[in-house]
Amino acid sequence: MGNSTRILIIEDNIRDARLIQEMLKEVRHFNFVFTHVEKLGKGLECLRKNDFEVLLLDLNLPDSTGLETFIKAHNSSSNLPIVILSGQFDEDIAVEAVHQGAQDYLMKGEVDGKLLARSIFYAIERKAIEEELIKHRDHLEELVEKRTRGLKEANKKLRKEINERKQAEEEIRSSLEEKKILLDEIQQRIQNSLHTIISIIDAEYFQNGQKNPEDFNQEIQNRAKVVELINEKLNESEDFAMIDFSCYIRELTSYLFDFYGVDPNLISFKMEVEGIPLDIDVAIPCGLIINELVTNSLKHAFPDGREGEIDIKFHSDDNKTVLKVLDNGIGLSEDMDIEKMETSGLRLVNKLAKQLKGTIELNTDKGTEFRIIF
Repeated sequence: MGNSTRILIIEDNIRDARLIQEMLKEVRHFNFVFTHVEKLGKGLECLRKNDFEVLLLDLNLPDSTGLETFIKAHNSSSNLPIVILSGQFDEDIAVEAVHQGAQDYLMKGEVDGKLLARSIFYAIERKAIEEELIKHRDHLEELVEKRTRGLKEANKKLRKEINERKQAEEEIRSSLEEKKILLDEIQQRIQNSLHTIISIIDAEYFQNGQKNPEDFNQEIQNRAKVVELINEKLNESEDFAMIDFSCYIRELTSYLFDFYGVDPNLISFKMEVEGIPLDIDVAIPCGLIINELVTNSLKHAFPDGREGEIDIKFHSDDNKTVLKVLDNGIGLSEDMDIEKMETSGLRLVNKLAKQLKGTIELNTDKGTEFRIIF
């Protein structure tokens, strides 16, 4: 979102528009840039000519009233999150507006600057996640269509072999159904994982409304990248169900090192990973755990240009799988309680370990070592 959040306000009451701006200017740690117009037509013209991150919309304007105002604005810029600020509450209109795509419906006079700012940033982030879900859905649908075309072509060739025709047709129908069921299941699991990320966004904004928007956006990008890489590996897999976790870890850590601009001459990366294929139910939690722990090390373990190393180890032992993420940085507090981790990232690690029905062990003798056993 950058250093400033660009807001378009379409409000015919100049006093209300000024009040909205003054409330948001009083919110600490955030910087807003406002554009105000009094008519919907002028607002739609601004949307065509300028780039905004959110629209604050009054439904009753000189040139448009009611739900039709929102529909026109939404159709004009469907990718822009819209927060409705209305002077009167109509439950039917509010429900229908949210159903049609509005991110929020607020009453003038019943919100303060902090609540409005929180609603704005929540709307922006939720819209971004919705777009990510749509992208993954469309990609999976394209993959199913591509595989279907391939199977149909194979079916045409097999029809030429008269003696094997019936058997071939049955195999094709069975194969197509199995792949479609599998792809539908994978799509649902990926969507569930992205919805988990959305729930994390909800919790973090309502628990800490003052969080830096840039830091928050970086965290969301990295968590979405975890799922995106897994989706790529599934597409490369022959059976669409298992991924090469060794290759996945290397690509994920390489992305994180590049994302945070790490100097490889100062901080090195080492990996000891067995060739263990993982299904999506295990790969996504493990990927998110690695993302949080490696990010934590990169951001906090090596201050002031300190040199060091980050290691990831992954292997099976006595019917148990062990994931280790360790660094030789400045370390954590020796009396840290794993069950009472304070940061959202470490709380997420604890939650994901429980999702894997595993346990976490923390060693701070030489730097920081997290061991997840499941």
